[in-house]
Amino acid sequence: MTATSSPGWPTAVDGEPAGRPAHPPLPLEPRVVVGVDGSESNRAAVAYAIAEVAASGRPLVPIGAVRHPVRHQDGAVDGRLWPVLGRIERQVAAAHADVRTVSLIEFDHPVPALLGYADVEDLLVVGKRGLGGSRRFRVGSTAMRVAGRALGTVVVVPTGWSPEDHVGESVVVGVDPDGLHEPVLRAAFERACRDRVELVVMHSVNLHPVLVWDPTVNAPLVRDGQERSSMDLEAAIKPLHEEYPQVQVTIERDRGHAAGIISARSVGAQLIVLGRRHDARGTWGLGPIAREVIHNAEVPVAVVPCHSDPADRDG
Repeated sequence: MTATSSPGWPTAVDGEPAGRPAHPPLPLEPRVVVGVDGSESNRAAVAYAIAEVAASGRPLVPIGAVRHPVRHQDGAVDGRLWPVLGRIERQVAAAHADVRTVSLIEFDHPVPALLGYADVEDLLVVGKRGLGGSRRFRVGSTAMRVAGRALGTVVVVPTGWSPEDHVGESVVVGVDPDGLHEPVLRAAFERACRDRVELVVMHSVNLHPVLVWDPTVNAPLVRDGQERSSMDLEAAIKPLHEEYPQVQVTIERDRGHAAGIISARSVGAQLIVLGRRHDARGTWGLGPIAREVIHNAEVPVAVVPCHSDPADRDG
Protein backbone atom coordinates (compact mmCIF):
# COMPACT_ATOMS: atom_id res chain seq x y z
CA MET A 1 0.00 0.00 0.00
CA THR A 2 1.29 3.43 -0.91
CA ALA A 3 0.60 6.20 1.57
CA THR A 4 1.69 9.71 2.42
CA SER A 5 2.51 11.15 5.79
CA SER A 6 3.49 14.66 6.80
CA PRO A 7 2.40 17.04 9.55
CA GLY A 8 0.34 19.93 8.22
CA TRP A 9 -0.51 18.31 4.90
CA PRO A 10 -3.51 16.20 3.92
CA THR A 11 -3.04 12.47 3.74
CA ALA A 12 -3.72 10.55 0.57
CA VAL A 13 -3.68 6.81 0.02
CA ASP A 14 -3.28 5.26 -3.45
CA GLY A 15 -3.91 8.64 -5.04
CA GLU A 16 -7.24 9.19 -3.29
CA PRO A 17 -8.16 12.38 -1.41
CA ALA A 18 -7.24 12.94 2.18
CA GLY A 19 -9.00 11.37 5.10
CA ARG A 20 -7.22 8.07 5.73
CA PRO A 21 -4.59 7.22 8.35
CA ALA A 22 -1.15 8.75 7.84
CA HIS A 23 0.37 5.43 6.82
CA PRO A 24 -0.07 1.70 7.38
CA PRO A 25 1.63 0.32 10.49
CA LEU A 26 5.33 -0.12 9.84
CA PRO A 27 6.86 -3.54 10.46
CA LEU A 28 8.43 -3.76 13.91
CA GLU A 29 11.18 -6.17 12.90
CA PRO A 30 14.41 -4.95 11.24
CA ARG A 31 13.61 -3.53 7.80
CA VAL A 32 15.29 -2.62 4.54
CA VAL A 33 14.57 1.05 3.90
CA VAL A 34 15.35 2.44 0.45
CA GLY A 35 15.26 6.02 -0.78
CA VAL A 36 13.27 6.42 -4.02
CA ASP A 37 13.37 9.47 -6.28
CA GLY A 38 12.25 8.03 -9.63
CA SER A 39 15.55 8.79 -11.41
CA GLU A 40 17.35 6.37 -13.69
CA SER A 41 20.38 6.34 -11.39
CA ASN A 42 18.13 5.34 -8.47
CA ARG A 43 17.13 2.06 -10.10
CA ALA A 44 20.30 0.33 -8.87
CA ALA A 45 19.55 1.22 -5.24
CA VAL A 46 16.01 -0.13 -5.57
CA ALA A 47 17.30 -3.34 -7.19
CA TYR A 48 19.84 -3.75 -4.38
CA ALA A 49 17.14 -3.29 -1.73
CA ILE A 50 14.88 -5.85 -3.39
CA ALA A 51 17.76 -8.34 -3.52
CA GLU A 52 18.39 -7.71 0.18
CA VAL A 53 14.81 -8.43 1.24
CA ALA A 54 14.83 -11.56 -0.90
CA ALA A 55 18.00 -12.80 0.81
CA SER A 56 17.21 -11.68 4.35
CA GLY A 57 13.42 -12.00 4.54
CA ARG A 58 13.15 -8.50 5.96
CA PRO A 59 10.20 -6.27 5.02
CA LEU A 60 10.83 -3.50 2.48
CA VAL A 61 10.06 0.18 3.10
CA PRO A 62 10.53 2.34 -0.02
CA ILE A 63 10.39 6.05 0.82
CA GLY A 64 9.89 8.92 -1.60
CA ALA A 65 10.56 12.50 -0.46
CA VAL A 66 8.76 15.48 -1.96
CA ARG A 67 10.30 18.77 -0.86
CA HIS A 68 7.65 21.10 -2.33
CA PRO A 69 4.24 19.38 -2.30
CA VAL A 70 1.45 20.81 -4.44
CA ARG A 71 -2.08 20.80 -3.03
CA HIS A 72 -4.86 20.30 -5.56
CA GLN A 73 -8.50 21.38 -5.40
CA ASP A 74 -9.70 17.89 -4.56
CA GLY A 75 -7.48 17.82 -1.45
CA ALA A 76 -4.89 15.45 -2.94
CA VAL A 77 -1.22 16.38 -2.93
CA ASP A 78 1.65 16.01 -5.37
CA GLY A 79 1.71 12.32 -6.24
CA ARG A 80 4.41 12.17 -8.90
CA LEU A 81 6.23 9.42 -6.95
CA TRP A 82 3.17 7.25 -6.39
CA PRO A 83 3.44 5.38 -9.73
CA VAL A 84 7.13 4.69 -9.01
CA LEU A 85 6.36 3.28 -5.57
CA GLY A 86 3.47 1.30 -6.98
CA ARG A 87 5.75 -0.30 -9.56
CA ILE A 88 8.22 -1.27 -6.83
CA GLU A 89 5.44 -2.89 -4.81
CA ARG A 90 4.23 -4.88 -7.81
CA GLN A 91 7.77 -5.92 -8.69
CA VAL A 92 8.39 -7.23 -5.18
CA ALA A 93 5.00 -8.96 -4.98
CA ALA A 94 5.58 -10.73 -8.30
CA ALA A 95 9.05 -12.00 -7.44
CA HIS A 96 8.80 -12.42 -3.65
CA ALA A 97 5.20 -12.91 -2.60
CA ASP A 98 6.12 -13.52 1.04
CA VAL A 99 7.88 -10.14 1.45
CA ARG A 100 5.85 -7.36 3.03
CA THR A 101 6.20 -3.91 1.44
CA VAL A 102 5.06 -0.61 2.98
CA SER A 103 5.69 2.44 0.78
CA LEU A 104 5.71 5.98 2.13
CA ILE A 105 5.87 9.51 0.76
CA GLU A 106 7.29 12.18 3.04
CA PHE A 107 6.98 15.90 2.38
CA ASP A 108 10.45 16.78 3.54
CA HIS A 109 14.09 16.94 2.48
CA PRO A 110 15.33 13.41 1.61
CA VAL A 111 17.90 13.32 4.43
CA PRO A 112 15.55 13.77 7.43
CA ALA A 113 12.84 11.81 5.61
CA LEU A 114 15.09 8.75 5.32
CA LEU A 115 16.78 9.09 8.69
CA GLY A 116 13.40 9.38 10.39
CA TYR A 117 12.40 5.87 9.34
CA ALA A 118 15.74 4.05 9.66
CA ASP A 119 16.42 2.66 13.13
CA VAL A 120 19.57 1.08 14.57
CA GLU A 121 18.84 -2.42 13.26
CA ASP A 122 17.48 -1.33 9.88
CA LEU A 123 19.44 -1.41 6.64
CA LEU A 124 19.15 1.88 4.75
CA VAL A 125 19.89 1.80 1.01
CA VAL A 126 20.56 4.94 -1.04
CA GLY A 127 21.76 5.62 -4.55
CA LYS A 128 25.19 7.07 -5.08
CA ARG A 129 23.67 9.86 -7.14
CA GLY A 130 20.09 11.01 -7.12
CA LEU A 131 17.71 13.07 -9.20
CA GLY A 132 19.25 16.36 -8.15
CA GLY A 133 22.91 15.28 -8.21
CA SER A 134 25.24 17.71 -9.94
CA ARG A 135 27.12 16.31 -12.90
CA ARG A 136 30.31 17.66 -11.34
CA PHE A 137 30.08 15.22 -8.45
CA ARG A 138 30.09 11.43 -8.54
CA VAL A 139 28.31 11.17 -5.19
CA GLY A 140 25.15 13.04 -4.21
CA SER A 141 24.99 15.02 -0.99
CA THR A 142 22.02 12.96 0.22
CA ALA A 143 24.05 9.73 0.09
CA MET A 144 26.96 11.25 2.02
CA ARG A 145 24.80 12.89 4.66
CA VAL A 146 22.66 9.82 5.25
CA ALA A 147 25.72 7.54 5.44
CA GLY A 148 27.30 9.85 8.00
CA ARG A 149 24.29 10.33 10.26
CA ALA A 150 22.18 7.16 10.24
CA LEU A 151 21.76 5.13 13.40
CA GLY A 152 22.24 1.87 11.50
CA THR A 153 24.10 0.55 8.49
CA VAL A 154 23.80 2.45 5.21
CA VAL A 155 24.63 0.97 1.80
CA VAL A 156 25.53 3.43 -0.97
CA VAL A 157 24.87 1.81 -4.36
CA PRO A 158 26.57 3.06 -7.54
CA THR A 159 24.56 3.76 -10.67
CA GLY A 160 24.16 0.74 -12.92
CA TRP A 161 24.91 -1.86 -10.24
CA SER A 162 23.08 -5.13 -10.79
CA PRO A 163 23.14 -7.55 -7.82
CA GLU A 164 22.50 -10.64 -9.93
CA ASP A 165 25.70 -9.97 -11.90
CA HIS A 166 27.83 -10.25 -8.76
CA VAL A 167 26.50 -13.35 -7.02
CA GLY A 168 29.33 -15.35 -5.46
CA GLU A 169 31.80 -12.47 -5.37
CA SER A 170 33.73 -11.65 -2.21
CA VAL A 171 33.03 -9.17 0.58
CA VAL A 172 35.86 -6.73 1.34
CA VAL A 173 36.13 -5.11 4.76
CA GLY A 174 38.53 -2.34 5.69
CA VAL A 175 39.69 -2.52 9.30
CA ASP A 176 41.60 -0.22 11.60
CA PRO A 177 42.75 -2.40 14.53
CA ASP A 178 43.34 0.74 16.58
CA GLY A 179 39.71 1.76 16.15
CA LEU A 180 36.28 0.38 16.99
CA HIS A 181 36.35 -2.64 14.70
CA GLU A 182 33.99 -5.29 16.13
CA PRO A 183 30.73 -3.99 14.58
CA VAL A 184 32.42 -3.62 11.19
CA LEU A 185 33.93 -7.10 11.24
CA ARG A 186 30.69 -8.63 12.50
CA ALA A 187 28.69 -7.04 9.69
CA ALA A 188 31.20 -8.31 7.15
CA PHE A 189 31.25 -11.84 8.61
CA GLU A 190 27.45 -11.99 8.68
CA ARG A 191 27.20 -10.94 5.05
CA ALA A 192 29.91 -13.36 3.89
CA CYS A 193 28.29 -16.19 5.86
CA ARG A 194 24.82 -15.45 4.48
CA ASP A 195 26.02 -15.31 0.87
CA ARG A 196 28.61 -18.11 1.30
CA VAL A 197 31.42 -16.04 -0.15
CA GLU A 198 35.02 -15.24 0.73
CA LEU A 199 35.72 -12.45 3.21
CA VAL A 200 38.76 -10.31 2.44
CA VAL A 201 40.01 -8.33 5.43
CA MET A 202 42.04 -5.32 4.30
CA HIS A 203 44.45 -3.63 6.66
CA SER A 204 46.60 -0.72 5.54
CA VAL A 205 49.43 0.42 7.79
CA ASN A 206 50.06 4.14 7.39
CA LEU A 207 53.40 4.54 9.13
CA HIS A 208 54.51 7.91 10.42
CA PRO A 209 56.97 9.59 7.99
CA VAL A 210 59.60 9.83 10.76
CA LEU A 211 59.70 6.03 11.01
CA VAL A 212 60.32 5.44 7.31
CA TRP A 213 62.58 8.43 6.64
CA ASP A 214 65.69 6.38 7.40
CA PRO A 215 64.88 2.64 6.97
CA THR A 216 68.22 1.61 8.42
CA VAL A 217 67.85 3.52 11.67
CA ASN A 218 64.12 2.99 12.11
CA ALA A 219 63.72 -0.55 10.75
CA PRO A 220 63.20 -2.10 14.23
CA LEU A 221 60.48 0.45 15.05
CA VAL A 222 58.76 -0.10 11.71
CA ARG A 223 58.89 -3.88 12.10
CA ASP A 224 57.62 -3.70 15.68
CA GLY A 225 54.71 -1.48 14.65
CA GLN A 226 53.73 -3.83 11.83
CA GLU A 227 53.93 -6.91 14.05
CA ARG A 228 51.82 -5.36 16.80
CA SER A 229 49.26 -4.22 14.25
CA SER A 230 49.05 -7.71 12.76
CA MET A 231 48.62 -9.29 16.18
CA ASP A 232 45.84 -6.84 17.03
CA LEU A 233 44.05 -7.59 13.77
CA GLU A 234 44.26 -11.36 14.21
CA ALA A 235 43.02 -11.03 17.79
CA ALA A 236 40.03 -9.04 16.56
CA ILE A 237 39.18 -11.58 13.85
CA LYS A 238 39.64 -14.75 15.93
CA PRO A 239 36.39 -14.74 17.97
CA LEU A 240 34.28 -13.95 14.91
CA HIS A 241 35.99 -16.62 12.83
CA GLU A 242 35.22 -19.10 15.61
CA GLU A 243 31.59 -17.96 15.52
CA TYR A 244 31.46 -18.24 11.71
CA PRO A 245 33.88 -21.11 10.94
CA GLN A 246 32.33 -21.66 7.51
CA VAL A 247 33.55 -18.28 6.25
CA GLN A 248 36.78 -18.36 4.25
CA VAL A 249 38.88 -15.43 5.47
CA THR A 250 41.79 -13.86 3.64
CA ILE A 251 43.83 -11.19 5.42
CA GLU A 252 45.67 -8.75 3.20
CA ARG A 253 48.06 -6.15 4.58
CA ASP A 254 49.65 -3.29 2.73
CA ARG A 255 51.41 -0.05 3.41
CA GLY A 256 50.03 3.04 1.82
CA HIS A 257 46.88 5.08 1.44
CA ALA A 258 44.04 3.00 2.88
CA ALA A 259 41.25 4.36 0.66
CA GLY A 260 43.18 3.68 -2.53
CA ILE A 261 44.14 0.17 -1.44
CA ILE A 262 40.57 -0.74 -0.46
CA SER A 263 39.08 0.66 -3.66
CA ALA A 264 41.60 -1.18 -5.83
CA ARG A 265 41.03 -4.49 -4.01
CA SER A 266 37.25 -4.17 -4.37
CA VAL A 267 37.39 -4.91 -8.10
CA GLY A 268 35.55 -8.22 -8.43
CA ALA A 269 33.84 -7.86 -5.04
CA GLN A 270 30.13 -7.53 -4.31
CA LEU A 271 30.43 -5.22 -1.29
CA ILE A 272 32.85 -3.04 0.67
CA VAL A 273 32.24 -2.76 4.41
CA LEU A 274 33.64 0.23 6.31
CA GLY A 275 33.08 1.71 9.75
CA ARG A 276 32.50 5.18 11.09
CA ARG A 277 32.28 6.52 14.58
CA HIS A 278 28.68 6.94 15.65
CA ASP A 279 29.53 10.23 17.35
CA ALA A 280 31.54 11.56 14.39
CA ARG A 281 31.35 15.30 13.90
CA GLY A 282 31.88 17.23 10.69
CA THR A 283 30.18 18.26 7.50
CA TRP A 284 29.31 14.72 6.47
CA GLY A 285 29.83 12.74 9.68
CA LEU A 286 32.25 10.50 7.77
CA GLY A 287 36.01 10.17 8.00
CA PRO A 288 38.23 10.92 5.01
CA ILE A 289 38.79 7.26 4.14
CA ALA A 290 35.08 6.43 4.03
CA ARG A 291 34.34 9.54 1.96
CA GLU A 292 37.04 8.71 -0.56
CA VAL A 293 36.06 5.05 -0.87
CA ILE A 294 32.38 5.95 -1.40
CA HIS A 295 33.42 8.52 -3.99
CA ASN A 296 35.71 6.21 -6.00
CA ALA A 297 34.35 2.68 -5.53
CA GLU A 298 32.39 1.05 -8.34
CA VAL A 299 30.73 -1.41 -5.95
CA PRO A 300 28.23 -0.85 -3.12
CA VAL A 301 29.75 0.46 0.11
CA ALA A 302 28.21 -0.42 3.49
CA VAL A 303 28.96 2.12 6.24
CA VAL A 304 28.56 0.65 9.72
CA PRO A 305 28.31 2.98 12.74
CA CYS A 306 30.59 1.96 15.60
CA HIS A 307 29.16 2.95 18.96
CA SER A 308 31.92 3.93 21.36
CA ASP A 309 29.52 3.57 24.25
CA PRO A 310 26.17 1.75 24.63
CA ALA A 311 24.54 5.10 25.43
CA ASP A 312 25.41 6.24 21.88
CA ARG A 313 22.83 3.88 20.51
CA ASP A 314 20.18 6.23 21.79
CA GLY A 315 21.34 9.01 19.58
